[in-house]
Amino acid sequence: MKSKLLITIGVMAMVLAACSSSDDAEEASTTTTVQQETTTVAPTTTAAPVTTTVAEEAVDRTFTGADGVETNVSDASRIVSLNGDLTEIIFELGLGDSVVGIDVTTTFPPEAVAMIERGDVVGFGQTLTPEAVLRFAPTLVLGDQTIAPEDTITQLRAAGVPVVILTSQTTLDGVLVKIGEVAEILDVEAEGVALSDRVGAEIKTAVDLAATVEGQQPIAYIYTRGPQLNLLFGAGMPTQAMIEGANAFDAGVGLGIFGPAPVTPEALLAAAPEVIVLPEAGIEAFGGIEAFKELPGIADTPAGKADAFLIYDEAYFFNLGPRAGMALLEFVMDLYPELAG
Repeated sequence: MKSKLLITIGVMAMVLAACSSSDDAEEASTTTTVQQETTTVAPTTTAAPVTTTVAEEAVDRTFTGADGVETNVSDASRIVSLNGDLTEIIFELGLGDSVVGIDVTTTFPPEAVAMIERGDVVGFGQTLTPEAVLRFAPTLVLGDQTIAPEDTITQLRAAGVPVVILTSQTTLDGVLVKIGEVAEILDVEAEGVALSDRVGAEIKTAVDLAATVEGQQPIAYIYTRGPQLNLLFGAGMPTQAMIEGANAFDAGVGLGIFGPAPVTPEALLAAAPEVIVLPEAGIEAFGGIEAFKELPGIADTPAGKADAFLIYDEAYFFNLGPRAGMALLEFVMDLYPELAG
């Protein structure tokens, strides 16, 4: 089981590496649906954004991270966040003004995107250097198990910087765990409960709505960055949580894939997805959906024959951050347009 976890973390790191080359930092997620020439826009129901404030010095506390290291946290006034989902959570908890540095893959919220435009970035979290972090004089660094190399984390701690490494979550329940952990570390438990309640309710709404649909159509998530990189995602990836949460069958999981696998015509034929989900930046790199359809085997799938493709910003679809419930509801509505009627 531990080896599978390490493989999954490695895969997620690889995906994030590909994401880092994208220039599509958007103020809000854009969903493009090409399905029977119909585009479905899901209703959005979110609470008003939390007012962003600078964090006070946190009460002295310790937190044991996923790497087994116990970290003392006494000051959260200058936070460096190494993962986009964690950055979103911090902002949603109202502590965005305490964030002084973020990773380059962050695409939300707009205030964080503005930080990238100003150059307030540590670079890519999977090729992290201590100098890139230390230049922000952080009082706290937050990241997850995808952050590398380990030597950088060791050097940051040796320099006296508190670094907390969280578990990389790949399930819908894990979203709430992640929110609770960040809130605990930052000493804003009440805000964490409120955010967890809101996100949990949004996830439940989407799951319950999807459960009203009979039958589970096979869905494939293909991670593409253009003609040179095409991977069929399977078990242990965040996309599995989204597909199964939408009351659908993950075609990659059905093939026995753990993590990713190269896309081949044989795999596509065996998977026989009725819908293919794709990352927006990857389709742009391909030159559009028509160019993607020329990939061997795509046109022969039920999805290819029906032009059933759903395209989302990857950070929105599978980061499993505070927008997970919104993304899942939008996905459900796109899969089952009859629910809108």
